Amino acid sequence: MIPGSWDGAPCQAPSSVGSLFFLHPLPPSLLVCTCTLSLINKIFKNKYMDREVNQLKQWVTTLMMSITKEEESAAELELKARVFHYGEYKGAQEDKLLESLNRKVLDVYRHCIGAQQESSLGTVQMLTIIEHHLDELLENLERVPQIKIEQAEKAKEKERRLRLREEKVLMQKQLQEERLQRAQARAQAEIKKKRGRRLVSRSRPPALKAKREPEHVLMDDDEEEQLLFFT
Repeated sequence: MIPGSWDGAPCQAPSSVGSLFFLHPLPPSLLVCTCTLSLINKIFKNKYMDREVNQLKQWVTTLMMSITKEEESAAELELKARVFHYGEYKGAQEDKLLESLNRKVLDVYRHCIGAQQESSLGTVQMLTIIEHHLDELLENLERVPQIKIEQAEKAKEKERRLRLREEKVLMQKQLQEERLQRAQARAQAEIKKKRGRRLVSRSRPPALKAKREPEHVLMDDDEEEQLLFFT
């Protein structure tokens, strides 16, 4: 029996008397050893093939990542070239905008996907992964029963109300502490006593009105008598 040619069937010694190698049935121990060696040979061969396949998969993954990164760099260069062609490119300003966009996309990527391989990913690549992850979530959401969705919405609403109630209680507690602090500050403040009588503005005296004399002139008694007798 040639090693590596065993197909899983029970090993049997050749029954032909005119066999070239064996004229008698194989001993049981030799038969077991032969089957074991064939099985081990097959296992080693499968492990070697699996290792080769995994290595090839890793190479393919590395090449795909390199291709994606190069495509992203090419897209960014194309965008800069297009803007520069129209006379609107401002190097420092555009670079700052791209850096700000990269930071925002990286923040979303960390919250949605995680921090794995984030340093080697570009903006376009992270957006692609986020979009793919969102599509998967939407597909999984469509397969969720409506009852579970309603239960999740109720739990979310309950959590929101509980959070609002806690925030309200915390705000009331803060206001109460502030009022207490102000009251303590007023109680501990030094009391300023006012000395002397309070100055009050005096009222002005009424203005004196001058009496007008009568226009007619008083006559003497003699003049009156003369007028009486001679008229």
